[in-house]
Amino acid sequence: MSDHHPVTALVTHRLITVPAYRLVTLSDQDADADPGSVSLLEEAARDIAATDGSTLTISVVQDLLPVGLTVTVVNATPHAAARSVTPLRLDCPSGQLTLGSPTGSVIGIDVEPGTYSVTVEHQGRDAAATRHQEILHQTSSVDDIEAAVDSTPLTEQYTITMWRTGDIDDRRRADRS
Repeated sequence: MSDHHPVTALVTHRLITVPAYRLVTLSDQDADADPGSVSLLEEAARDIAATDGSTLTISVVQDLLPVGLTVTVVNATPHAAARSVTPLRLDCPSGQLTLGSPTGSVIGIDVEPGTYSVTVEHQGRDAAATRHQEILHQTSSVDDIEAAVDSTPLTEQYTITMWRTGDIDDRRRADRS
């Protein structure tokens, strides 16, 4: 008899925002509001997403057009994640996550307190970067920029999938204090 259980979504949240500073963060509500250290920001810029354990930082490609974000909490390790993407670690001791941009829109997400594995998939980054440059080079006024942004469909999107892997290691939590 197999112990294999189907992977099912426990909760899904969506946010569309124009990320300030080209950054999106997902973190425990009690974590520092800082999007991360310089090394974390450099790692996110290089790898698209990075974590220091308490904050997941995503470096988006532009800061003019809206970006779509979907967070799905699942009940087990997704099969695709096990094969193709090395998951990142995110601790959530409070059970309350915040998703958003450092100075922009933020939503709350309730999860079971604990440690999570997280994967980040993306689509539309190249098209969004190209459209960003087109808008900046082909428009001359704020009204023209706003009209161009409004007429551009949602292009840059990120899918964050996360699953609980266990309780928070009390020693790791004490090290952060």
